Amino acid sequence: MIKKKHIIFEFSIGSIFWVLFSLAAAYILLRLASVIALLFIAILITLAVCPMVDYLEKFRVNRALSSMVILLATFGTIIFAVVSLAAPLLDQTQLFLQKLPAIIDSVSPIKLADGSLSAQFANVPGKVLTFALDTFSAFITAFTVIVISFYMIQDLHNLESHLKFWFGDKGHRYFVIAEKLEVQIGYWVRGELLLMLLVGLLSYIGYLIIGLPFAISLAFIAGMLELIPNIGPTIATIPAVLVGFSISTGHGIAALIVSLIVQQLENNLIVPKIMQHVAGLNPIITIVAIMIGFQLGGPLLAILALPTVLSARVILSHIQLNKDTTIPEID
Repeated sequence: MIKKKHIIFEFSIGSIFWVLFSLAAAYILLRLASVIALLFIAILITLAVCPMVDYLEKFRVNRALSSMVILLATFGTIIFAVVSLAAPLLDQTQLFLQKLPAIIDSVSPIKLADGSLSAQFANVPGKVLTFALDTFSAFITAFTVIVISFYMIQDLHNLESHLKFWFGDKGHRYFVIAEKLEVQIGYWVRGELLLMLLVGLLSYIGYLIIGLPFAISLAFIAGMLELIPNIGPTIATIPAVLVGFSISTGHGIAALIVSLIVQQLENNLIVPKIMQHVAGLNPIITIVAIMIGFQLGGPLLAILALPTVLSARVILSHIQLNKDTTIPEID
């Protein structure tokens, strides 16, 4: 005769509380995803700027003054660049998108049905215009992030005392992780911005030399795609080559040569110098992280995916399983 086994599940009030608390926290995090993303951007800016503020503080430069000057100078430079490039960039991008179906059709061996591709791009210029109209709102948001970063920079040197207050002796372990995050993420942010600027500028100069139309838009694409390591530069080559071949075979080959020269300078000179303090990520991890970020929150989270993975790698390197409880804990 087979004996029936009874499995008993016991739920304490504490367990029920933590389950409900976790569900509520997950719901709140989803509802506040955009705010959390902006805070994460502020943290990235803080980590990028703080080493420069710390360096100036050694020469008795007031911390508040130096951080304000650096942030405003950076913010002002970005505004100046955006305002200077906005009009030609939008005009060229709109014209480029309008002519893109004809460009693809002229270089493609397979002729598409009339209007089949044009219909896909018919409403794109309107979206570009909408993007331009939202610029003021973006400036307000960016300025808010800068203000948050300013206060974070002022308080970052008190981080160790805050962690010790909240976590006691373990606070020092958390501070060591925070220091590594500051170094790793700080180098990544500063390096990535400089890398995007240099690649965009080199591409723009190269396209101007060979007489390629839409030079500003194509260089902007090349600079922005530097956010995607390994794959981005290759993708940026495609529109430039398409535009080149739509004019002549010589322009197409010249556009390809310019892109290859920029990639060689990037891979052998620019990246090793700028990113020498940042450990690279596996290309597969990079692509998957960007895809997940884009799926969860669009372009913003796709951009934030890489610093998130870098942060997770630093944190996970300090986590080990407790031999007695088999619960992960900070080493």
